[in-house]
Amino acid sequence: MRVFSEFARIGPDGEPAVPENPREILSPAVARNGFVTYQILVKAPSGAQLWVGQNPEDSFQVTLYREEAGGKLHKVVEPVEIKGAEVIWMDVFVPEKTPISRIKLEPELYIDKDWVIYPMEVRVEGPTISEAATGEGTAAPIEVMRSFLCGTKLAAGENAGLTRAGLSFRNAQADLKLAASAPKTEVQRIFGACDQPAPANPETYLRIRDYLLRLR
Repeated sequence: MRVFSEFARIGPDGEPAVPENPREILSPAVARNGFVTYQILVKAPSGAQLWVGQNPEDSFQVTLYREEAGGKLHKVVEPVEIKGAEVIWMDVFVPEKTPISRIKLEPELYIDKDWVIYPMEVRVEGPTISEAATGEGTAAPIEVMRSFLCGTKLAAGENAGLTRAGLSFRNAQADLKLAASAPKTEVQRIFGACDQPAPANPETYLRIRDYLLRLR
């Protein structure tokens, strides 16, 4: 059992395909009043059960999804019955009242009367999203940030239902709310030139999010 960012792409062999060396998710930073999305990659015999533990309990609002054919996400409830090798999407909302702290958020796999636990500790940082992100779309976060920094236009939003692209678009809208109070020249420096193509490594975008989460 491993955890990856929303940007990693898992290949048909059940291993990360892009990027070649994805970021290790062990102590991720998050903002309050916002969402963060992870992928839980599980390889286990059918019948294993997936849970998500929190300490303190109920610190976050966690929703789990299984991706269906066509890219749609279907909500599942704990315990999630694992079907061999698969990805379960973990969407986490951090309440505004959450104190700046470290909180355990651990995927737990019950298998053969034993537990396998992924040791993940979330760092709740100082920034708070001013209001919940709204709007629908499927544009990649790098293009959402390009529209803010460079004035480019995004394609009209579309209601494609609940998809991984839709979650990433929502998360990027929250990033814009933090970027609005940051020095734009610094965000631009991290982003790079407006006319550069989208990077081959989609996790490159996390450098911008890392900076925004360090703001006070």
